[in-house]
Amino acid sequence: METRALNVEISSQVTPQGLSLGLLNSVFISQRREIQEFLVDESDDGNITSLGTYLDSSYFPDMLSLLRLKDFEPTTVHQQIKKRFNEPVLSRLVTDQIVLESQRKDLPQGPLLITVFLKFTKKEYFVAPFSSAPWTTAKVEGSCAICLEEMSEESEQALCQPPGCVHMFHEDCLTHWLDRDESCPLCRHSTKPLTNKQSETLEKLTEA
Repeated sequence: METRALNVEISSQVTPQGLSLGLLNSVFISQRREIQEFLVDESDDGNITSLGTYLDSSYFPDMLSLLRLKDFEPTTVHQQIKKRFNEPVLSRLVTDQIVLESQRKDLPQGPLLITVFLKFTKKEYFVAPFSSAPWTTAKVEGSCAICLEEMSEESEQALCQPPGCVHMFHEDCLTHWLDRDESCPLCRHSTKPLTNKQSETLEKLTEA
């Protein structure tokens, strides 16, 4: 059995806007989507084991959009935000975050540059007795997805997993695979640690 939940984190930062961006206020909205997988062992009082976190490949990574606003009146901001999000509650939360930042007393007069960071985390829970969970048997039974040959604990060929992933392959196969590609052959989970490049992306856009 599989259950899912979606968590949304909203943060923001505000700075005076440089003259190169004109007299209108600017709002950048950065969206990052990740998937977290968990195994819930129903035979062990619901013990939860994290299976890893990876970027949601169904979306472009670190999506960034730009809004240009004459002022930060709540109605004006909300009209622009709801064009980009179909979810009313999310639109209102983002609007409130932008308006709140614009009202800070420590900011100088003039146009503002506000960056809103949205992080969507889809949490997927796989509920099963650990001994019968599909990945606990598929790791050592069945075929290697790279070479398509059988895998077994009794085999002389060593088995291994990509970092942070639950899938199993022949060690030699995976080593050669990772020389060409930095993700799992099955789920496309990146073998590199997640990094936050939002500030770097923002700098490139503001310089353009």
